[in-house]
Amino acid sequence: YEADQLGQGKENSRAFLIDNPDLANEIESKIRAHFATPVEVDPALVAEIDEAAAEVDF
Repeated sequence: YEADQLGQGKENSRAFLIDNPDLANEIESKIRAHFATPVEVDPALVAEIDEAAAEVDF
């Protein structure tokens, strides 16, 4: 990643990211931004949607 080697192999890379959560979060944020997926869900919005769904009669 950039100038740092995260590790050689899947398990070593995984262990490196577990030991370096700030770097793991940075990489995850960049991946999500690239693919335009939200990083966090607004809890107030979730509550509003749940409330609206509860009012619907099936």
